[in-house]
Amino acid sequence: MTQEQGIAALKAGDFTAAISHFEAAAKADPGNGAIRYDLAQALRHGGREGDAIIQATNALARDPQHNPAARLLTYLLSYLRLRNPGSIDPVGLAAAFTFINVDHQILATTALSYLKQCTGLGDALYLGKTSGWDAAVRWLLSSKGKTVLRDPLLRTTLSAAANNDIDIERLLTALRKTLLMAPSHEALRKAHILEFATVLVRQSEINEYVFAVSGEEQQRLDELFVNPKGIAEGSRAASESLLLKALYTPLWSLLGEHANDTEQWTVSPRKWGDFINAHLDERRRIAEAAQGVECLGSIADDVSQNVARLYEQNPYPRWLSLHAPSVSARRHSLADYFSEKELAFMEAPYRVLIAGAGTGQQAVDAALGYGTGAALTAIDLSLASLAYANRMAALFDADNVRFVQCDILNANLLDGDFDVIESIGVLHHMDDPWAGWKALIEKLRPGGLMKIGLYSRAARATIASLRTDIQSKALGDDEQVIRNYRQGIIDEDEAGKGGFLLQSADFFSLSNFRDLMFHVSEQHVSIPEIASFMTDNDLSFHGFQMPLDIPEGYPEGDSLLDLERWHAFEDTHPDSFKGMYVFWCCKT
Repeated sequence: MTQEQGIAALKAGDFTAAISHFEAAAKADPGNGAIRYDLAQALRHGGREGDAIIQATNALARDPQHNPAARLLTYLLSYLRLRNPGSIDPVGLAAAFTFINVDHQILATTALSYLKQCTGLGDALYLGKTSGWDAAVRWLLSSKGKTVLRDPLLRTTLSAAANNDIDIERLLTALRKTLLMAPSHEALRKAHILEFATVLVRQSEINEYVFAVSGEEQQRLDELFVNPKGIAEGSRAASESLLLKALYTPLWSLLGEHANDTEQWTVSPRKWGDFINAHLDERRRIAEAAQGVECLGSIADDVSQNVARLYEQNPYPRWLSLHAPSVSARRHSLADYFSEKELAFMEAPYRVLIAGAGTGQQAVDAALGYGTGAALTAIDLSLASLAYANRMAALFDADNVRFVQCDILNANLLDGDFDVIESIGVLHHMDDPWAGWKALIEKLRPGGLMKIGLYSRAARATIASLRTDIQSKALGDDEQVIRNYRQGIIDEDEAGKGGFLLQSADFFSLSNFRDLMFHVSEQHVSIPEIASFMTDNDLSFHGFQMPLDIPEGYPEGDSLLDLERWHAFEDTHPDSFKGMYVFWCCKT
């Protein structure tokens, strides 16, 4: 009865009463995950979001299949950080990672914070910072560190999301080096170390082998060779050599032509064999997904060809999960920018174009958020990126989106006009962003809506300076160069010229960092340039998507759509749009 009373109070908006009823119900039935979820909802609406986070983890610890609790937890963590994460339930937090429709990267930040503050991982990191990372690794590989390497939350986090903590990276790279340089594979004969080594391989896959490689390590790697015949016949030594090399190089690359035969192999230990097969199976599925990508037109522009080449080799971003929106989410968010009359077209079937879809994160999010009434077309230069996108769309059952390899400059080859066009973070990588934008406008029907994302010249000034340094030194853009440059930033720490990059989410994977600092083409624009272009091309401005950390004093009320006011605000707060300008407009 108490739970029913709580639900009634929650529906009535009496959150204090709802919290009281659910707390009583939880006390009477402590193992009930649904009650804990209800309590989390009441706490959230009652303004106690921190307590709601804790109860959401409690709900998942009791019912690991409770997807609404995982989604609530991730949503709250997307804008809140617990100062003291010690009260969360680590079992419940680990359970949240099992769902693909929540953002694992958001969960990882809190998970790593918990692990640093509340487990032996913190001891290892302290030892690393005070006595050196080699000493920390020796402790980690001793009996004292066994609980750390066995920790389910640590293993789950590193297997599901890119690590975004510099000290943890230092520890992991030191551990990797120690395992590689050891005169024998004795450490790998211990089950918990071997299992953690496979977790480290998975983390390397996720971050795309972004960790720096020393000359000493490279020499040792050159001395190891892959013995497919030995691995197939169950040689433990051959399997361990492959594992060590897989800490530095993707498995599919190491196995080459033998990658199609592994299901028949008798790999020792078996768990490592299962890992190999899972990795290769996913590669095959992505390759199959490429068959479902249409091709339209050719890529004639020199810059477009270079960009296509970059993303063929490095599809970006390599996303693994998505906080999937509800069907009504897109229309609900559009109501902040457009009137009901302007959105009336969404009552009937309509068409959406995602221009510059990359690996499909935005396209899949849009397909789910617009719902089945929308038919989406997602275009990109890179077939490899679109193959990944098509694979991820299948995982999310987003069957209202089709993927087409097509240059934005060839958008005229697409059939018909579109009701909505989105192009975020794409136009500024073209030789002429304005020409690309104009090509898209020509495919937008009168009254159609357009969402654009462009780099701010003011916000990117420091990054532009660093990119100029890179270009002046003719460093190139191969993976080892990128790793070395990145490691230099880590070594200089926050005091260095590039120290601010340590706070960027893009710092922690190779393709993200390449896109941030080593992209072959990057243009910057200003608010007056945007305003002038929209005036010349019959577009009306409908508002910026506000950065969560935008400084106080930004234009509000009647000034919200005044681009001159926004320009003046950016002059005094140049980092306001450090991600990029993202805004909605309408074709008049």
